[in-house]
Amino acid sequence: IIGGGIGGTAAAFFLRQEFGPVVKIEVFEAGTVGGRLATENIGGNEYETGGSIIHPLNLHMKHFLERLGMSPRADVSSKLAIFDGKELTFEESDWFIVNFIRMLWRYGFNFIRMHMWVEGILDKFMRIYQYQQFGYSFSSVEKLLHAMGGDSFLTLVNQTLEEAMLAEGFSQVFLNDIVTPITRVNYGQSVRINGFV
Repeated sequence: IIGGGIGGTAAAFFLRQEFGPVVKIEVFEAGTVGGRLATENIGGNEYETGGSIIHPLNLHMKHFLERLGMSPRADVSSKLAIFDGKELTFEESDWFIVNFIRMLWRYGFNFIRMHMWVEGILDKFMRIYQYQQFGYSFSSVEKLLHAMGGDSFLTLVNQTLEEAMLAEGFSQVFLNDIVTPITRVNYGQSVRINGFV
C-alpha cells in the first residue's frame, strides 16, 4: 500500500479483516503514519493541525472510533463571523431570526440550497456501503462512481468544486464567504479542489 494516511491505513485494516494473517501487507509511507491527521504540541498543549472533522455519515470512521474506544468530541458553542479582509461582513447574533434574516439578505437561499444539494449527493454516496457489505467490486473508479451517482458523479469528478457549485447556481459571494473557509478548514485547499469532495 502506497501511503500511510487514513486511506492507506484503512485499506490495510480492511485487507487484514478480509484475508486474515495469511496475507503480507506492506505500507510505504515517506512521512509520518496518519497523513494529515496530526497533532502538534505547542506550549504544552496538543492542537489538531490536520483533519479533525468526521461527518456523521462516514460509517467507517464511526466504526474506527468505536473500535478504538474513542468518542466524538462534544460540539463547542461558538459564533460565526465572516471577515472579507477589510471588515466583518457578517457577525452571528444570539437570535436565530436575526441570523436567518441577515443570511437571507446577503446570500439569498444559497444556504438552504447547499444543504439540499449536499444531502442529494450524500444519499447517492451512501450506496457505497451496500456495495461493500455485499462484496461488490468494480473494474474502474468510473464504474464505481457511475453505480453510486450516475453521470452526475462522473461530472463532479471532472470539475472543481467552484465550477460545480457555480453550475448549480450558487453565488460567487457565497462561495467566497462560506464555502472557501469550509474547504480551507477541512482540506487546507481552496474551492478549486476536486468537485467530488
